[in-house]
Amino acid sequence: MPSNYSTRPNKHVDRELFVDLVGRSLSGTEVSRCGYVSMGGPQMADHIAMYRRNGITKLYSFDTDENVVLRQRFNAPTHETKCEVHAAEELPAYLDNISDDLNIDHLICWLDYTGTGSRGAQLADYQALLQRLGVGDVARIALDASLPAERLKAELPEALRDQQLPAMNELLARELGAYHPEDVVLGSLNDMPRYLSTCLQHLCDRASANHPIDGAQFRPMLQTYYVDSSPMFTATILVQNGQGEPQPPEGFAYLANGWQDIEFLEVPELTAREKSFLDRLLDQDTEALTAELGYDIARAAQVPRQWTSFKKFHRFLPQFQHVELK
Repeated sequence: MPSNYSTRPNKHVDRELFVDLVGRSLSGTEVSRCGYVSMGGPQMADHIAMYRRNGITKLYSFDTDENVVLRQRFNAPTHETKCEVHAAEELPAYLDNISDDLNIDHLICWLDYTGTGSRGAQLADYQALLQRLGVGDVARIALDASLPAERLKAELPEALRDQQLPAMNELLARELGAYHPEDVVLGSLNDMPRYLSTCLQHLCDRASANHPIDGAQFRPMLQTYYVDSSPMFTATILVQNGQGEPQPPEGFAYLANGWQDIEFLEVPELTAREKSFLDRLLDQDTEALTAELGYDIARAAQVPRQWTSFKKFHRFLPQFQHVELK
C-alpha cells in the first residue's frame, strides 16, 4: 500500500484530525514529558507531524521488517527518536522500558492495522495496550472495515452460504471471536463502522475490569470512517480515572459524544487551485458550489457527500507543493 498521505486525501484528513486532537489534549501538559509511539512506516509521516505540529520530540516507532526500521531511523525527525524491530503484540510488554528510555510520564500510542482475517488478534493486542496505559494517556487504533473475504463462505454450512449478510455475520463472529458483539447484526456494509465501534466499546469494558488502576475507564474522543484502498475505521481513546478525569479537550469540533458518534470522511480530490477557490465559498450549498465550478467534482451520487465532507474538513485537506532537496 502506498504511504504518501498527500495522494490519499481521506487518510490525510484522518491523520490531521488525530494530530490536532493530540495537540489540544496536551494543553497544560509539559510536552517534554510526553512520548508518541506508533508503527511509523518508512516515511515516518505521523511522527513528523507530531513533532512539527505538537512539539513532541520523544518518538518511538516499530516494525517487524528490519529494512523498514532502518528507513525509519534515517527519516526520524528528532535525535530522540527510537526505532526498533518488533511486532505490535509485543508493544504492551515494552511500554515501561520505552517510557524509561524516553524519560516520559505520558504516552500517545497508535496501532495502525490493515487487512482482514486477524482482527480478533488485533483487538486483543489493543486491549492489552489499554491495560498497560496510565490515566491521561491516549490510545488510537485503525482497523480495516471491510467485510470478510467472499472465499471464506466456502467454510460455512451450505444453507448459510447463499445468504450474504447472515454469512458475513457468521464469518465476523469466527474472525473476532470473543470481541464479536451479539447485539449488532449487519444490515449492509454501511453498518461496519457501528459494528467495530461496538466491538471496541465491549473491549474497553473488559480492559477497565482488568486494569490495575481501580475504576479506570476509557472515553472515545474521535471515531472516523473513510475509504482509502479499503474501508477504514479508527478510534482514539482517552484513559480516565474513576472520576472521569482528565476530561477531553474543550473546543475540539469533532469530539465524539459517545460510541455511536462517528465522523464519515469522504473529501473530494481537488487541485490546489480548486481548493483555494472553494475555500471562499463555504457558505454556499451543494448546487451553488457545483454551479460556481461549472462541473461535477465526482460521480453524481457522491457529490452531495463530498461537498458536505469538504465543508466540514476543508482546513485539513492536503496541500501540494513542489519541493527540491539538494
